Amino acid sequence: MKEFFHSVKFKILICIGALLLGLMTYAAVSAGRQTGPEQIIGTVTYPFVSAANAISDGVAGFIDKLVNADKYKSRSDELNAQLSEMYKHTMDYDSLLQENERLREMLGLKEKNQDFRFSEPCDVIARNANNLYGDFTISKGSNSGISEGDPVITSVGLVGRVTSIADNYARVTTVLSPQVNVGVYTMRSKTTGVLENDLSSAQKGMCLMSDIFKDADIKEGDIIFTSGKSGLFPDDILVGTVKEVYDDPNGFSKHAVIELAQDVRTVTSVFVITDFNGKGIPFDIDE
Repeated sequence: MKEFFHSVKFKILICIGALLLGLMTYAAVSAGRQTGPEQIIGTVTYPFVSAANAISDGVAGFIDKLVNADKYKSRSDELNAQLSEMYKHTMDYDSLLQENERLREMLGLKEKNQDFRFSEPCDVIARNANNLYGDFTISKGSNSGISEGDPVITSVGLVGRVTSIADNYARVTTVLSPQVNVGVYTMRSKTTGVLENDLSSAQKGMCLMSDIFKDADIKEGDIIFTSGKSGLFPDDILVGTVKEVYDDPNGFSKHAVIELAQDVRTVTSVFVITDFNGKGIPFDIDE
């Protein structure tokens, strides 16, 4: 008897029985009717049928990807190209908006100062992290009509002046630097002085106004403008606001700490004034 269970005939009978059972189950499910035993068999075989279906679906998906790989790659490349084009248009639009805004600012400055001659708007393209005074490099140079010594401003206020020049770029030394001395005055009382900066003030992003008479009428909150006395800067360019006034140790003068209207350490675009009335002509106090 044991030999029969291990024989080929018994294995064939088992396969035939399994086949018949599968056909009976399929027929019952297709007809929508199941007997009690069929339901039991269906419940027992359901996990195996589900697994087989999942494997079949996975194989079909793999074959589809393998057969249609070139088509999918072509579609992916097409979508990537469309996204890149959309991104380019967005960047171009943003650049156009920024350029229009800068041109409007320059037009506003021109209307208020009709004697000014400007270069094209300039981008800040480099900064020296080790520079304590916020000096930077701009994207225009002598090819744009810029010269060494030209004043640099924004629509907000004074920034500095050009201290070295090349064909297509220039270096700007800011008003925080001791190298930039500017004659200034207060709008309220017309008190005059000179920006003579030091490291201590520059580290706070402030300027130091010196050469103020001891009895001069200057106080916190006064607004400071350029006086144009040196011929290096035009007059009436906004510099900033007085934050503090204190006496000089010599007892004969005062100093004022000025908070700049334009933060020169974070500015991203500027205008260079290439010409103005009185450029290069120092003011004569005897006239």
